[in-house]
Amino acid sequence: MALALAACRSRPADPPAADAGGAATPIERAAVPDCEVLLSENDRELMLPGFTMKQERACPTCGPLCSFRSDADPDIAVSIAWDCNARHAQADVHALMAPTLQAGGVEVPALGRAAVRRAPAQGMSQVLAWDDDTPCALVITWLGGETERAVEVARAALIATTPAVLDAGTANGQAPDAGDADAGPTGAP
Repeated sequence: MALALAACRSRPADPPAADAGGAATPIERAAVPDCEVLLSENDRELMLPGFTMKQERACPTCGPLCSFRSDADPDIAVSIAWDCNARHAQADVHALMAPTLQAGGVEVPALGRAAVRRAPAQGMSQVLAWDDDTPCALVITWLGGETERAVEVARAALIATTPAVLDAGTANGQAPDAGDADAGPTGAP
């Protein structure tokens, strides 16, 4: 859980570099969608069949914390936390992984832009992964049972986290409200 809160810690974004004709500065997202948008029902059922989902917020500026409980084994709990910020896309992956590696973690190859996992306590596994097609870092925590499944959940959550999904339900991706002038006809003759 400490990694989840550390990843979501509210920090100001690094100041943008002076424009020297390079790539455009990534757009900051106003908000990260809810768990139900980030992980569709089909994704949840494939990733964690037989688990019930509940949503919380780790901090006011973080994405949601999606908590899962096994219906068959109440001692198994899984959580996924998102932190989407342009600083993740611009940061050096070795610098991002260093604190976890120094605390006894190991690198997970071929998972997102970079990923590390560690076992901070017996019966617990955490995976911290940086997505390669969005500016998001994900923290997956698995308690009880087969803790090695945390890497599988991280892989599925990274695949489900796409730019289109992040835009869904946020200010940039919402459809016009029925009360908006651009919403078109309301059905009244």
